[in-house]
Amino acid sequence: MMTLEDLIAREEIRQLRVDYSTAFDSMDEAAVRRNFADDILCEFPEPYEGVEAVLGLYRQHWKHLRAPLETLHYVANHAIELTGSDTAHGHCLLLDLVTRQHAGSAIVTPGGEANPLLLIGRYDDHYVRQDGRWKFARIALTILWPTRSDKTGALPFKVD
Repeated sequence: MMTLEDLIAREEIRQLRVDYSTAFDSMDEAAVRRNFADDILCEFPEPYEGVEAVLGLYRQHWKHLRAPLETLHYVANHAIELTGSDTAHGHCLLLDLVTRQHAGSAIVTPGGEANPLLLIGRYDDHYVRQDGRWKFARIALTILWPTRSDKTGALPFKVD
């Protein structure tokens, strides 16, 4: 039977995923950083190990944007399994949209302005509670559309 503490932990983890998406789309590096364990591993599908490596990738992405909220990450169908008092794993679906596209940008959607959908994917996450706060220990993104990555392909855009 699920306890009240379990329900609170699951809700805190769901909020972590929302906070992360909001921070990324807002281009708020400090807020993104707060969501990561120091030894974070992100697989997009190439592995980026440690906070600085992941933030380096994000800075490369953000330089193609002119303002916050030019990309929007919507997450849904979030499933979470608590694996210990301070550990959990889960998965959710991602709809990644581009709200404003610029000529020459590496971040454009198939169909341009008429279709803001950049990709559909699935996040598989591992979470850890540190200092009383849930954080990401690992994030793996599998791209389902426009082409399936099966964790071996590239993102549907180039970030240099």
